[in-house]
Amino acid sequence: MVILGRIFGLVDGLVSSLAGIALWVMTLVLFIGSLARYFADFAFVGGAELARYLMVWLTFLGSYLLVRVQRHISVDLLSKAVGVRAKRALDIAISIAGALLLGYIAWLGWNLTSLIFNTGQMMSSLPIQRGWIYLSVPVGCGLMSLAYVFQLLVLIFGGDLPKAEDFGLTPEVPEALPGDGEHKE
Repeated sequence: MVILGRIFGLVDGLVSSLAGIALWVMTLVLFIGSLARYFADFAFVGGAELARYLMVWLTFLGSYLLVRVQRHISVDLLSKAVGVRAKRALDIAISIAGALLLGYIAWLGWNLTSLIFNTGQMMSSLPIQRGWIYLSVPVGCGLMSLAYVFQLLVLIFGGDLPKAEDFGLTPEVPEALPGDGEHKE
């Protein structure tokens, strides 16, 4: 488990770096494009398209990182209502379901991505094959599936899962935002 944890740690670092680079490039492209459009009356061809595609990649890479720290979207009503043993069994079932479902989506995404690459389709305004955008689905879902498998192994055999603080997130998810549900007259 220790070696597997270290491998996932390296993957986490790589994915975090790629997501950060995508965010910076996206921000820079949109900012420079806005400046050029409003002050120089010049528009970069493909800037908005590149930003959209980077956002798709950022979404899938970020989703993987959220699965790693158990912060991906979930309904925790049941897990808060049951005891510790039932919660562990529920977590195991969720890990199995998540790994299977996302593995299947990754497989479907790979089939579609292969088809798109084989057709040679290009992006509308950039000289890049359209398959690169489709590749975000099998990569992101495949990584999320592996993260659920790792989570399952930790739940069964013991070990440590990464913590939210390792990725600059707050240690606990707030129950509600301040002021939510409060009505002041």
